[in-house]
Amino acid sequence: MRPGHPANLALARDSLPPDLYQQPAYLIVRPFWSLLGRVYRVYTADGRLAFFVRHPFFRIREQLILFADEEETIPVLQIRNRSLISFNMCHDVLDVVTGVRLGSVRTRGLSWMWRDTWDILDSDDRVCGLMREDTLSLVRRFVRFWPGRHHVEIGGEPVALLTQRFQIFRRTFALQILPGLQNLDPRFLIACSLVAVMADLRRESNA
Repeated sequence: MRPGHPANLALARDSLPPDLYQQPAYLIVRPFWSLLGRVYRVYTADGRLAFFVRHPFFRIREQLILFADEEETIPVLQIRNRSLISFNMCHDVLDVVTGVRLGSVRTRGLSWMWRDTWDILDSDDRVCGLMREDTLSLVRRFVRFWPGRHHVEIGGEPVALLTQRFQIFRRTFALQILPGLQNLDPRFLIACSLVAVMADLRRESNA
């Protein structure tokens, strides 16, 4: 999909339900099999599609577009790696239309060997929180069906919980957005959760 004119994209986004990204709960789903790359869908609790993400199998630099539709005509967010190789990989989350960076998610070195941990950075690159796996990665390498759990906190306050649900033919993760900071964009929390889900499934496939 080639991005269209910003004005047209803004009009397309304005046509979306105003409450689509203001929900207290979402479901992230990745089927086991999909052509031309891994596919992730994010649904609201009442079954509406909030995001569609296609992650190609072969891509040198990570750059994902979060679309509001499966036809990939309404881009909403972009998750972009700052560098190809880095000890602390940083994922920037940007609004596609405005180019504004909502925040960033940065890995903490070798923390993935025990449990995944990321620093949450604000738009000025200041550490303002963290995202952490609440189950030990090392244990889940040997107990493959042990469900994963993560949480996000900003300023020491929990703002989101991510819990894996066991299903046979697909991977599903329930995201609960907790009431709290009023100026926090829920879309950023969804993007953070997708980063955690992708890291979790990538580690599982490499185990």
